[in-house]
Amino acid sequence: RYNYSGILPPINPDGSSIFKLGRTIPVKFQLKDSSGNFISIATPKLYLSKISNDVLGTEVEAESVGEANSGNLFRYDTTSQQYIFNLGTSSLSKGTWQIRISLDDGTSKYVNIWLK
Repeated sequence: RYNYSGILPPINPDGSSIFKLGRTIPVKFQLKDSSGNFISIATPKLYLSKISNDVLGTEVEAESVGEANSGNLFRYDTTSQQYIFNLGTSSLSKGTWQIRISLDDGTSKYVNIWLK
């Protein structure tokens, strides 16, 4: 299992982040091994589900903006030693969305964002 840093700014780990619909949101985190070394070879993926009336909707693959990401896969930035996904929000709707980061160690990490 990876040592997950938690979600990094601009997203708040407590789910209090509010973003304007149509903006690109950089989703970022770091992974380390048990010795504290950065892991750069993982293949994390990003999924979204809308939350309406406290009910989680159907999960969809996230869409990236530009050519930096392939499908819903994160890319690894060697300078900042973090995984980054440029989340496009133009095709989403206003409200609360759950982000699920699926790691290839079999775990998933979750955080909510609000689009206004």
